[in-house]
Amino acid sequence: MNKEDKYKRMKSLRIDLLILFSIIIGGIVGFLTWGFLAVTSLITHFLWVTLPGTLHVKHWTILLCLIGGVLVGLCQKYFGNYPRKMDEVLAEFKETKRVDYSSVHKSILTAICVLSFGASLGPEAALSGIIGGLSTWAGDKIKSLFKKKHVENEYGDIIIEYSIEATIGMIFRAPLYGATTFFEDNKDSRLLKIIKIIVYSITTVAGFGVFILLSKIDYRKIALVDFGSAIVGKNEIIAIIPLVLIGILLAIIYKFFGDILHKVLKPLENYKIIRAVIGGLVLGIIGTILPTSLFSGEHQLTELPGEWKNMPIYLLLISGIVKLFITEFCLSTGWRGGHIFPIIFTGASIGYGMALLFPIDPVTSVTIITTSLTSAVLKKPVAVLLILILLFPIKLIVLMIIAAYLPVYILKYMNKLTQKAY
Repeated sequence: MNKEDKYKRMKSLRIDLLILFSIIIGGIVGFLTWGFLAVTSLITHFLWVTLPGTLHVKHWTILLCLIGGVLVGLCQKYFGNYPRKMDEVLAEFKETKRVDYSSVHKSILTAICVLSFGASLGPEAALSGIIGGLSTWAGDKIKSLFKKKHVENEYGDIIIEYSIEATIGMIFRAPLYGATTFFEDNKDSRLLKIIKIIVYSITTVAGFGVFILLSKIDYRKIALVDFGSAIVGKNEIIAIIPLVLIGILLAIIYKFFGDILHKVLKPLENYKIIRAVIGGLVLGIIGTILPTSLFSGEHQLTELPGEWKNMPIYLLLISGIVKLFITEFCLSTGWRGGHIFPIIFTGASIGYGMALLFPIDPVTSVTIITTSLTSAVLKKPVAVLLILILLFPIKLIVLMIIAAYLPVYILKYMNKLTQKAY
């Protein structure tokens, strides 16, 4: 066998192994994502359905949130600031091409406490760190099993990156989410782009396949929500800009809540248990008055399309604003997690409220406000579109693109005006 044949054989072997590793990692990601969500769901059901049905204790929501505050505070005190934010995990990966896995157990325990005890937060922050860390660990183990001459390790970081992207995609039922990197990495060679597409496609298909298969065991719903069909007429066209501006205004309110709450609660930064208990107390009181303020809002979203017509306008509007407030209050008091699901819930609630106030199609109203608000908060229009594209009717894609990009430019312009004023 000559050198050229050997090179072709080695290249084929590397591609075969890359595909094999992608399938293995994708399957592991699907299993771990399902496992984490299943365990959290079981604990949540036990705490919020089984126990109160047996004990019949008054003010159970307040009591449970207070207990949650103690547990979250203890985790914050003895473990540190876990789970880490999704942006922190992704930033670490971009800088080091790795995600630290020495603290995965801390993230798991803290995240289960946060999510099971009613925090208005989603699982994406915890899972991005957990899956990223475990994928890094798995990558290290895989590399140690093979000698350098047999396996080229230069593409290992791609597998880790897309394990995180696939996880986020599974959480939001958005398999196209990881495609954001195809738009961001313009300097990649053609070969590297092809490799990324192959790895992401295989990892995502394997991950979603395992996740969907296992979800049948606990009857977990794969579809996030069905908002129904949309109508785009003269009223909807006229309302596009006002609805986008409402989404931007909600994002400004959300940022205002965050700024104020972090300043007010900063003196308690070193008193983690007290701070977390305060968070639990406020969460419990507000959750008793307005139950939709509890949890991420994912399950409430599935009910909202069938209930909004029977809800008063003020309740829809208040529910949206309070969701933003309690989400930031949780974050400010050490209940760490993701904020994307609560933001989507707010957009839907306010969107339906606007449809009751004005003669516009409710689905179009919800779509524009939700897209605008999410984009104004995340400031990543492509990522927002890929998360929401399967949530809303495809016929609204043009309006979604406008609602995703316009807030970014408007906020940039507003920032420039603010800087000039100072």
